[in-house]
Amino acid sequence: MKTKIIIIVSLVFGFLIGVIFTGITISVSSGEMMVKEFKSPYGFDKTVKIMAARINEKQGWHVTGVIDQNRETIENGGYAIGNFKIIKYCNGAYSARMLKPDDNKKIGNMMPKSFAVYEKSDGQVFVSTMNGAIMGKLFGGEIEQIIEEVSLEVEDMMRFINLKYTLF
Repeated sequence: MKTKIIIIVSLVFGFLIGVIFTGITISVSSGEMMVKEFKSPYGFDKTVKIMAARINEKQGWHVTGVIDQNRETIENGGYAIGNFKIIKYCNGAYSARMLKPDDNKKIGNMMPKSFAVYEKSDGQVFVSTMNGAIMGKLFGGEIEQIIEEVSLEVEDMMRFINLKYTLF
């Protein structure tokens, strides 16, 4: 009888420790999983120029705007943050498929897609974007399918920075 109680208590305790450990692991790694960062092999201006050109050259895709985030922060009460631009881009066909159903319209706040291009204090240039593999899994269904298709095209456009969306 005493052995059974020890086994049951050990199993319950082990399960609770596993749940706590899993929660901590997900909490610590979730930010790294949601946003992907890639080092550019080029300087800041050249990276922005190449990315915009590659987007505009891909059939169906176009740059909707490039925001100079450094200028925006300075002009609107902040201070200089260094070279930092946000490239907004879109594909009309994917947007229509994504936003046509009424239930999907709420995700329009994540559109158009964007890349952040920035220079860190050591002079290295990086590009960051939302992780399409994770975003698709979060929504599931038709949205997941569309995001997977979009992700494959974006990976193709940005091969020069070795962009690859992964679950981990």
